[in-house]
Amino acid sequence: MAEYEIKGELFIKILELAGFKSGGNRAMPGNRTPDDFDRDKWYPYEDFCGLLADIKSAIGKGNPMIIYHLGFSIMKRDRRWQDTFGGMDPAEVFTSTRRQETQYRVGGYSAAALGKKHIQVTMDCRGCLPEWCEFYRGRLQGVLELTGRTGVVHLQPADGPNAVRVYDIKWG
Repeated sequence: MAEYEIKGELFIKILELAGFKSGGNRAMPGNRTPDDFDRDKWYPYEDFCGLLADIKSAIGKGNPMIIYHLGFSIMKRDRRWQDTFGGMDPAEVFTSTRRQETQYRVGGYSAAALGKKHIQVTMDCRGCLPEWCEFYRGRLQGVLELTGRTGVVHLQPADGPNAVRVYDIKWG
């Protein structure tokens, strides 16, 4: 998956959100800190998923919800996304994939409206790691809430390790 990349900005935000700051006294596996990453540089996808797995182990005690929460929190706290999505129609937001390419290049994304308040986002990321899938689910939930709607993002079970991943999004 060498063509899959993540912008350094996300590495930095994840580490800071998880409490691993430069010069801090909290030890991150591999002693990684935000200073180890350049905000504008692209890094291998596998390194990002490894970082998520390390955080899940170190502070989440193996619970995958920590990864979901990190994806959600990054969206909700980022002023850029607050200004972009505030009050928008979720159907319009989820059917656009332009925002994704600024922070990550992981497979292909498409969306289809299944009803007035129901969208299905498909991630064609063959062999995607579970850490990325949970992180992205959290990001989608954050986007939904930034639009001012309440609802749920459900990651449908995969048919196998190379299956596309489908996120079912419904809101009230």
